[in-house]
Amino acid sequence: MLHENGFNGEFYGAFSALPKGLKERIMALIERIAVTLHLIPKTMRGKEFSKRIFFGKLIPLPPEIKDGMTEYTLPIPISSDFANFEYKVIYAVARLE
Repeated sequence: MLHENGFNGEFYGAFSALPKGLKERIMALIERIAVTLHLIPKTMRGKEFSKRIFFGKLIPLPPEIKDGMTEYTLPIPISSDFANFEYKVIYAVARLE
């Protein structure tokens, strides 16, 4: 779509979405089953309750994100030739040709 509109695009992925261990694989399977069976709550209160059941106590997000709060993860160049489900975040850098 970028190319069709006169842009040259580069794409980068960050934060792997692939499960790392057995626990994450089991949680990913449970989540896929819940989505397939339409068991995901529709309200934020319901989603919060279900996350507490599966993940335990939730940590609130601070009102402001500051440098040094977490380790920097360098985005990885990825191909634009096909859909990529390996990363949680996809960055696009577009320049006019």
